Amino acid sequence: LKNQFCKLRSKEEIVEALLVEGTQQERLFELARRARDEVFSKRVEVRSVIEYSNVCRQACRYCGMNVASPIKRYILGDEEVLRSVDRLYRAGRRVIMFQTGECVMRSYFEKLTRLLGIIKKKYRDLTLMGCLGNLSAGQYKTLRQIGMERYILKFETSDTGLYKQIKPSDSLANRLSHIYLLKKIGFQVSSGNITGLPSQTIGSLADDLLLLKKLDIPMGSTSIFIPNDLSEYAGYQAGNIDLTLNFMAILRIMCPAMLIPTTSSLELVVKNGQYLGFCAGANVATLHDGTPKIKAKKFIIYRKDRYEPVASLLKIIGQAHLEPAGRISL
Repeated sequence: LKNQFCKLRSKEEIVEALLVEGTQQERLFELARRARDEVFSKRVEVRSVIEYSNVCRQACRYCGMNVASPIKRYILGDEEVLRSVDRLYRAGRRVIMFQTGECVMRSYFEKLTRLLGIIKKKYRDLTLMGCLGNLSAGQYKTLRQIGMERYILKFETSDTGLYKQIKPSDSLANRLSHIYLLKKIGFQVSSGNITGLPSQTIGSLADDLLLLKKLDIPMGSTSIFIPNDLSEYAGYQAGNIDLTLNFMAILRIMCPAMLIPTTSSLELVVKNGQYLGFCAGANVATLHDGTPKIKAKKFIIYRKDRYEPVASLLKIIGQAHLEPAGRISL
């Protein structure tokens, strides 16, 4: 089993590993944890997220914030953000992710970048991450120039046809071109997929893993599919937790030096889901403690009754015999 899982180079080997269960799955997770600990010891990067805006121009069929959604839109005020950053910094956060819907309006972008510039000048040892969607080359360069170091842009699926089904306002080729552009500009890039999408095949998931390996990026992730009740996929079946955890473990074995989060989506599917993510080799925890509560209720990626991990996730890190860290250098 050890030799089988340590190879994982061909699509056939990856497909076989994705389907393991029982004692074979336990062995897969054990090897994933060993691969993680050899690189990172027991450290888990603890990030906070500020959900800056739910304004979005994309038409993603799985998301409750897509352009056609009836939700009330918001953009956080400067003072709201600055108070939040100050509180998070005093709490020990050294990595803060700014997450938004996709919006490229000049006034919006200028407001955001001005704010990020103020933050970076005041907190020079703070690592800023962006999860802002597809922007222009000039906008990416501006973000990099003001000091944003990391950027998250998930490809969602490596299957061209499936991508067009779930994101009819975009294409996989365009999305990948943005990922390569971000790398070229100098960002530390994160990407990844959604496991359990309608019409997704096991072979497609194997291709997702091979693409993550090929991208040669320092951060990667998978989110389990959640049928958002404000999306076109309301009422569909959620993704399979074991398949998602197997994906995480294989990603860790294939890319041992990668930062891999245990996502809040796991907790929406099964109790202790984020703990299981650490068991499968994850080494990043994102605390949802940066967005004012009344606004956070309107940032509906997965479903309306959000799970927002805060202090409980820090306890889970201890339960997994891991140690929280303010930042892990890449």
